[in-house]
Amino acid sequence: MKAEIIAVGTELLLGQIVDTNSAYMAQQMTTIGLDLHYKSTVGDNLERIKSTLRNALGRSDFIITTGGIGPTLDDLTREAVAEVLGKPLVFNHVLFDQISEFFTRMGRTASPNNRKQAFIPEGAIPIENPVGTAPGFIAEQDGKAIIIVPGVPHEMRYFMEHAVLPYLRNKLGIREVIVSRVLKLFGIGESLVDDRLKDLIEQGTNPTIGLLAHTQIGEIHIRLTAKANERSRAETLNASLEAEIRERLQEFIFGVDEESYEGVLGSLLRKAGLTLSVAETAFGSSIIQTLKLMEGCPEFFRLGVTVVSPEMAQKLLNLPSSFQKEEGYSDMAKALAKGVRRLAGSDLGLGIAGHAAAGKGQDHVVYIALAHSGGTDCIEQRWPQAMRFIENRMTKTALAQVRKYISNRSADPA
Repeated sequence: MKAEIIAVGTELLLGQIVDTNSAYMAQQMTTIGLDLHYKSTVGDNLERIKSTLRNALGRSDFIITTGGIGPTLDDLTREAVAEVLGKPLVFNHVLFDQISEFFTRMGRTASPNNRKQAFIPEGAIPIENPVGTAPGFIAEQDGKAIIIVPGVPHEMRYFMEHAVLPYLRNKLGIREVIVSRVLKLFGIGESLVDDRLKDLIEQGTNPTIGLLAHTQIGEIHIRLTAKANERSRAETLNASLEAEIRERLQEFIFGVDEESYEGVLGSLLRKAGLTLSVAETAFGSSIIQTLKLMEGCPEFFRLGVTVVSPEMAQKLLNLPSSFQKEEGYSDMAKALAKGVRRLAGSDLGLGIAGHAAAGKGQDHVVYIALAHSGGTDCIEQRWPQAMRFIENRMTKTALAQVRKYISNRSADPA
């Protein structure tokens, strides 16, 4: 059985929005053993959407579209599907009631154009949307199916989990339980992970191992997927392989499945009973902003300071006069870390200093210092001038120093 994904939206073609939906749906299809043969992106144009759908029906058994089912005039996916299948669009009262109830819960009233979203091709299977206003549907014809889901990422994910995957499992006659486990790593590149796990990847049939590099956030994800007659057996298979992977990569693994780096670190800080303060220069206040958004941050985040001049940092944090020497970024970062820790009375102090690349061929240079009761540690990080997502990498690298300190402290209480 062949599957195909069609992402609908002119904003995707223009690069205004990155198509993360298709990547997620492709990953989910692998968990049920469905082969994905094609992925297409098409703009908000009725004739082009119809043409793309016809091509898909000619070569695939299951077509999943994402996007183009909103209430506006340029949302044309439902109309395109109806015309390609030769079916009229019919109004579904149940779907419209669901849309109206959603708006009521939000303290609003559905607009007249929201009525459009309750129309689906005649004979299609409706899919209610309790997490949004765009219902979907499944249109079957000649042993094939077109599955329509919203383009809003969290709505699409809900549809995949609660409607699409169960439907596909039933159609494919899948009786085995397929369980996935994702290990999340930071501080190591994809090629090194691949090298350390090469034998396990090559030998793996059940469970299988898949690697995915998330460049923007600097993480590597390792997906373990096991099949068995019972969920407990599949989980046991994954656990055995996970233990072997952890023996090789434990120092880089920070979490699993839906856990985020920020969430794991926040939990570690609260559990350890440690407080943290930050003083940033160089690339702005990305670390401070990240900490402010972490769950339970008032329990551990004491103070965040962004300084734009050495004079102000010296005045605010009572730093030594040598702080103003531009060539001493390492000393500057250490002084910031110790100064903000002293000012806030926190257990830990992070200090960030450095400079952005001045021109082509030069590197961004950042020094990250962590002050604690046992002293002050400092690391240097360099990134190419053309490299994207510098702030994300810098932020996570700085937070990694905090996590490393907590881990070492836990391993050696003395």
